[in-house]
Amino acid sequence: MKTQRRKRHQEEAPEYSVSLDPTTTIFSSDLLTPDEERELLATFWECKTELVKAMIRGFSKLRAHRPAPEPWPMAQFIRDYCDAECRQTAAVRRIHDRYVHCKHRLASANIRLAAHVAKRFRHHALGYSDLLQEAVCGLMQAIDRFDVSHGTRLATYATWWIRQTLQIAVARQSHLVSLSPHHLQELGLLQQESEALAHGGQHLPSPQELASRTGSSLEHLTHLQTATRAPVSLNAVLDDDSDFKLTEAMPDNDSAIQRDNTERQEALSFLMENLRPRERKVLDLRFGLTGAGTHSLRQIGHLLRISKERVRQIQNRALEKLRASAERVGWDPSLLLT
Repeated sequence: MKTQRRKRHQEEAPEYSVSLDPTTTIFSSDLLTPDEERELLATFWECKTELVKAMIRGFSKLRAHRPAPEPWPMAQFIRDYCDAECRQTAAVRRIHDRYVHCKHRLASANIRLAAHVAKRFRHHALGYSDLLQEAVCGLMQAIDRFDVSHGTRLATYATWWIRQTLQIAVARQSHLVSLSPHHLQELGLLQQESEALAHGGQHLPSPQELASRTGSSLEHLTHLQTATRAPVSLNAVLDDDSDFKLTEAMPDNDSAIQRDNTERQEALSFLMENLRPRERKVLDLRFGLTGAGTHSLRQIGHLLRISKERVRQIQNRALEKLRASAERVGWDPSLLLT
């Protein structure tokens, strides 16, 4: 008795409401029969065609962007140009509401398929909620791309797109550096060729062999392998028998930079003792050696009450003396002003 009442209730209940307010629309996740699916897909295609025509007819500026009469270009045209301003037109808004209702009904009827395919990727790094979201994105893309004239079920066509979307999402999360689908395809080909050479020749292939087999340059292959290299923690222990960490073996770049700056300052101070007071003053003002900031030749001339050209002459003579003094003591020229 309860089963009969439940079946009668399901038959009497509508599959989805037709409210014009998308926020109040409640879609059923009941599966569609083949006939119902074909009818809904035909209605969806009619709404898509009518919506594109209404947009072009109501807005002349969109005629230059008229899409090809195919599912995917038309879906992209609607996504890019059917904005809030365009939906202010009553005809466009009415067809757009029907278009959204049909699309969401197709998605809700196949939501179980997206969840089923997403479960197969649960052993990867992504959580199930993220996998389900990516699977729904693949399902919506399949609905936009599906051609009614194919003669196949939507689930058969959507399975490939859902799996493809999940594979790309998992591959992007599997590496520290986000890779494009093209690079992921190259990485898969590289892995296949590496395994084939390893099994056939009983040795690990060299980068030159992989580059010749895949048709890529050695430099590109090196960059791809570097981007997909497994990350290593800085707190990792180098030896199981000791507590020596990787951070202790890394050079301190800040200390090296500070040491170089100190050496450069000491070398300049020593060499500038051989200069005249005016020459030291000009170099100090010109290059900000004492931290007072740099000055132009005109500003230095105004401070010292000499001409701009005279300041340039004093500067060049002082630099020549510094280089000559550095050559006599055999110091590195990088420690000096250039």
